[in-house]
Amino acid sequence: MGRYENIVIISPDCTKEEEEDLLKRIQSNMEKVGAAVVKFDDWAVRRLAYPIKKKDKGHYYFFLLDLNEASVATLGKFYKTVDTILRHLFVNVDEKKEGPKKPPDPVIFDELEGEFS
Repeated sequence: MGRYENIVIISPDCTKEEEEDLLKRIQSNMEKVGAAVVKFDDWAVRRLAYPIKKKDKGHYYFFLLDLNEASVATLGKFYKTVDTILRHLFVNVDEKKEGPKKPPDPVIFDELEGEFS
């Protein structure tokens, strides 16, 4: 067992009901693979650094999980089958880590536009 931070970015086009259903599916699959959710945070809709699937914003969710390496691969395959999930990321962290105390501040990309032209 290891501790992993898992960030999932969902399409902003989803309705609240679709998002809730998807989160239930995600958590159900986490339970099936034996993952223990240590922490869950909704990081809200944020602007993406670059367009993904023609979307410039995404709804970020953060999970801190205790699970084994095989389960990481299984969850990754599940995420790839869901069209409304734009991106996902797993990062192996120290088992004592408790995740961020608060969501990161949103980055404002508009300030940089034109600067690198």
